[in-house]
Amino acid sequence: MDFVKIRGKDLQDCIMQMKMKYGPEAHLYDQRVITEGGLFGTGLLAQRAYEIDVGIPEKQNSKDRIEKKLKDLKELIKQKQKSEPAPLAELGSRRSATIEMVRPFSERKRRTFSERPNLMERSEVEENYQESEAHLGLSILEAKDRTPILQPSSSPQPKEFHPHIQKLADRLAEEGLSKGFIAEMQLNLEQRLSQVDLSKYSIVTDKAVSILSERIQIDSDLFSGTPRGKRKVVFFVGPTGSGKTTSIAKLAAKYSLHMGKKVSLYTTDNYRIAAIDQLKFYADAMGLPFFAVKELRKWKEAILRDGSELILVDTAGYSHRNSENLEKLQEYFECFGENDHVETILVLSATVSRDNAVAVTKAYEHTGYKRILLTKLDEAEFLGSVVELADTLHREFSFLSVGQDVPFDILGASKKLLAECVIFPEKLKGIAGEVFEKTV
Repeated sequence: MDFVKIRGKDLQDCIMQMKMKYGPEAHLYDQRVITEGGLFGTGLLAQRAYEIDVGIPEKQNSKDRIEKKLKDLKELIKQKQKSEPAPLAELGSRRSATIEMVRPFSERKRRTFSERPNLMERSEVEENYQESEAHLGLSILEAKDRTPILQPSSSPQPKEFHPHIQKLADRLAEEGLSKGFIAEMQLNLEQRLSQVDLSKYSIVTDKAVSILSERIQIDSDLFSGTPRGKRKVVFFVGPTGSGKTTSIAKLAAKYSLHMGKKVSLYTTDNYRIAAIDQLKFYADAMGLPFFAVKELRKWKEAILRDGSELILVDTAGYSHRNSENLEKLQEYFECFGENDHVETILVLSATVSRDNAVAVTKAYEHTGYKRILLTKLDEAEFLGSVVELADTLHREFSFLSVGQDVPFDILGASKKLLAECVIFPEKLKGIAGEVFEKTV
């Protein structure tokens, strides 16, 4: 095993140099932070750099490979001469010519290696070898049929990771994350952790939480992006049973009772009487205005009279396969004017399968939603596929609903919490909602 040192501006730069120069067989053995330069050896104004120790497996050197190839060529020539006897005069002239052709190459070979014992470049070796073939000419062509053909390997071997990284990857695969997403996580972990860190599984999982947190996007303010002086209007869309009505009631309590905002509740769901009664019950309990939309004309009149700062709109739980009902939402959007800032939030259950979640998010794309309100975290087994989907679609998480209790079982989305729920699924069972009191 040979050992070399590599310096770079950071650890990732050093690892990249190692992979490019020495290939996948090179191994990182140690790493350190060093300083370079400085005034008069004092270290003042010295630059910080990283240095790593790299182990490189020993291979057959170039000299041995050249000698072996030359030996094989001579053997092939002898076999050809034995199988097709030539006149003595011709045989003697061919032998002397062959010796004269080979001798300069052998001498060049010995001279080159004496000057550069272990540093002959691959291109130089190939040039010499091709020159040898040119001298030997017909002998090579005639012996081609007798040369054994090397069969290519059936398939490339998958990259091997540290057992602790592979252990985490296997578990994430069971939770429904894609191979590509897991592979990125493995490479990040390998690059960011030292061999000492990799020896502890707890350090690997903690670093995985940190890496995943960097990819998750959140925004837990309903007024985010609303220009000054404009009223905020939020439509909550999603399939039947996703938890829209209960989530709206929780947010109404949060913004009216806790934050002191003027909030109004509306519903466009004229299909389920129970849903209308449920939201009206919450509105009455909190003393908030409530309006059930049946005619667009009357709804426009109600909107004009409404002096609220925040309007929360519950929509019917249309099937994501019913494009006609989804398009009808556009009529409701157009009822608001220039003084309103309208936004759509997709309400998605954490218990849905990966394929169903993909279908739902794709079906509601035309509504222009940028944020996802994730519900039923307390009922979910895993969260990985939903978090990966949001990352793929470049969507933010707004709020997390963690139970049925109104108004408390909801909390603002957290990067660290979501990442921890992916890496440690057992954490899903212990999430508690937000605690607040009515403002005075």
